[in-house]
Amino acid sequence: MLKITFIGAGSLVFGQEVLTDILMHPALRENLVICLEDIDPHRLDLMYRYLKRYIESNPEELGNVSLEHTTDQRKSITGAKYIISAIQVGGLEATKIDLDIPYKYGVSQCVGDTIGPGGVFRFLRTAPVFRTILKDIEEVGHNAGKDGRKPLFLNYTNPMAMNTWFCNELLPDSTVGLCHGVTHTEMVLRGIIKARRREFSYLCAGINHMAWFLEIWYRDSNDPNATWRDAYPLVHERIKKNPKLQSTEKVRKDMMNATGYFMTESSGHLSEYLPYYRKRKDLLEKYAGDGVLFDKLEHAFYLDLSNSMYEGMDRKFEKLIKRQKLKLKQKHSGEYASNIINAMETGQAFRFNGNVMNKEGGIITNLLNECCVEVPVFADDHGLHPQGGIVLPTVCQALCTSNIMVQKAAVEGALENDREKIYHAVLLDPNTASICSPEEIRDMVDELFKAETKWIIGF
Repeated sequence: MLKITFIGAGSLVFGQEVLTDILMHPALRENLVICLEDIDPHRLDLMYRYLKRYIESNPEELGNVSLEHTTDQRKSITGAKYIISAIQVGGLEATKIDLDIPYKYGVSQCVGDTIGPGGVFRFLRTAPVFRTILKDIEEVGHNAGKDGRKPLFLNYTNPMAMNTWFCNELLPDSTVGLCHGVTHTEMVLRGIIKARRREFSYLCAGINHMAWFLEIWYRDSNDPNATWRDAYPLVHERIKKNPKLQSTEKVRKDMMNATGYFMTESSGHLSEYLPYYRKRKDLLEKYAGDGVLFDKLEHAFYLDLSNSMYEGMDRKFEKLIKRQKLKLKQKHSGEYASNIINAMETGQAFRFNGNVMNKEGGIITNLLNECCVEVPVFADDHGLHPQGGIVLPTVCQALCTSNIMVQKAAVEGALENDREKIYHAVLLDPNTASICSPEEIRDMVDELFKAETKWIIGF
């Protein structure tokens, strides 16, 4: 029997996609138990009833799949070989605080889930929960107390780098962080040069939400003798000639022109990790794109988007549940989790970009030893194998390092329950530092601690 547990199964973004991806793999559904866990009984019930209908609609393919649901985290992890996380501690109530209090001090955030005051305090809310998850994995997960392969924790929860770093400090080699930023950006680049997947190749590395496409290559699939060519000149040419491309993703294009490399986050997101774009109103107006989702730079855009998504979620799932039959999904979402699990169960190798520890500085050699990096990783039945020996260009190294030091201070602060290190984390944030004095940042951090006391444990 194979048991896969999804913690935070009521997730807006990942729950439905990842769970139905898992059920696409014939090898995984031979004798499978999926356990759904969430602290919100309503969202848990919604996902359970949907997935139950999905399984019942496809008895021939999914007849050996059983489904459990519980609000008891330890029970859900008991016996599980793979544990997936997509939790958001404090929900939109806490996220609003993350965004609104810094805004009083002039610090504008679009999403606030990675670094900066929003990312740091989201991490502080999440860390105590992850501490209990790792304890449960160690004590009651698959092979607990025995020799053999231990459970793998597949984390989708932001802030990705801080959370993955923290978990691997608590339980080494326990956790891999998964984000769709690389695959989504690959699709953007292929769209720009009009290349199909088999005509396109790349090397992407850095840190989560700041990984760089160090190499992009393309070839003519109609020519059997075609050689791979550098795609960057074509990317620059197509963007210059296309007014629509000029009007979207302005920050990401500006940073490519500045550094020489395209990176993984859309403009609104990327603007939060740098000192260049959010410090003046005229810059915010100049670089706001005409795209969708996080391409916009407005303050709290993410909050407005999430509110509208929450409002539509119940209606969407109730409508699906009422259908007479739900067809088995034929197209994979592109999320990594199911393919990693399939590779580890079958030995069929799978390559993805994952968040892992920079052990002895051997993965990205010019970034901090033992920080969390996002690099190509191969999964097979012997585990996870990150690609090592990668060297970032100096400008990419420097920008990544500015974010890594925020992450380092925050992780140390959470491990040691040291409030001063949490202040230092926000003090080091490039966007915040471009706007506030150290005294103002301390006042902001104190106000955030006071406003979020009910979610933050140990300080």
